[in-house]
Amino acid sequence: MFDDIIIRIFLGLFIGFFVGLTSIGSGVIVLPVLTVLLKDPITAIGTTTLYAFLTKITALFYHIKFKTIDWKISLYFLIGAIPSTILSAYYVSSKNEDIVFKKNLEYTILIIIFLSILSIIFNILNKKNKPKNENKIQTNKTINSLSNKILAVFSGLICGALVGSTSIGGGIIVIPLLIIIFKLTTKNAVGSSIFLALIMTMLTSFIYGIKGQQNILTAIIMALGSIVGVYFGSMLTTKIADNILKIIVLILMLFGFVILLTKTLYN
Repeated sequence: MFDDIIIRIFLGLFIGFFVGLTSIGSGVIVLPVLTVLLKDPITAIGTTTLYAFLTKITALFYHIKFKTIDWKISLYFLIGAIPSTILSAYYVSSKNEDIVFKKNLEYTILIIIFLSILSIIFNILNKKNKPKNENKIQTNKTINSLSNKILAVFSGLICGALVGSTSIGGGIIVIPLLIIIFKLTTKNAVGSSIFLALIMTMLTSFIYGIKGQQNILTAIIMALGSIVGVYFGSMLTTKIADNILKIIVLILMLFGFVILLTKTLYN
């Protein structure tokens, strides 16, 4: 029992660092691990969303302090994300025994993550997208157009559905969208993603919680371990060059892709 607690604390510390640094990790890395530890994929999703929510609270505090959140675009995202998160979480939490459904869902996630990886690689290689001053907050002027407002709402709709149904998407999907489509710097994309993920995981966690599909103790222990990691990760976000941060994001996405691919093929 004591060994299990120590493992969960250090896992939370490790994941917390990368959540604070990139917003990625609380879903795409923790979910496969908890699926193995808890031996039930639905409970793993519920526990992951609770852990993600608790971790994002700490991370959000630091990103507000460092002013890395684009509030305007985030609010348009939430218009689409809130209803889709609630509906998808409710639907999936009711499909606990449908093995075929869960398998198809995993394949869909893998495809989306793979496409996101390709988009980040393209963005890194495309020097034209490099911001002139990457260490300052980049105000997103393109969101003022009606088409981009609609696009932000639609993007939120998709991301909310993914987070609600799988606990994955708050960082690994949102960040590429914010960088590629809405031209945010990686720092702003990370900060905004953490705010959006906090709202989506809060809603998802509540729905899985009321259905008893969470291991609350595991989530709390891991979240306590994350506090220190999130602090150092969030501080480093503002100090690392934008393209270096993109490469770190890319590595985490590749790592998560391999974990999910292995889990899908051999589970």
